[in-house]
Amino acid sequence: MVKSEPIPFAVGDVVRLKKPHPCGGLDWSVVRLGADIGVKCQTCGRRVLLPRRDLERRLRLFVARPPESDDRLASVDPPSGAGADGESGPRMNPNPP
Repeated sequence: MVKSEPIPFAVGDVVRLKKPHPCGGLDWSVVRLGADIGVKCQTCGRRVLLPRRDLERRLRLFVARPPESDDRLASVDPPSGAGADGESGPRMNPNPP
């Protein structure tokens, strides 16, 4: 058995599976990631959890993928009121009276 890298899914991806949903829909949007991947039918709105392995096996193609924005995470500022050490809230006096 050959082990391969898992297919990188992202929330917002639209995938087409090999067999249609009973409603007739072919396309599914990814709504949850983890060991199980949540997908939502684009036709009827039904949500289903599939194990990652099953989804990878049933996948035919990616219909749409959201643009990657790794730099978006780097530009997030700490919340206002955060101290130099990243903690927010009242400061405790290290030498109480």
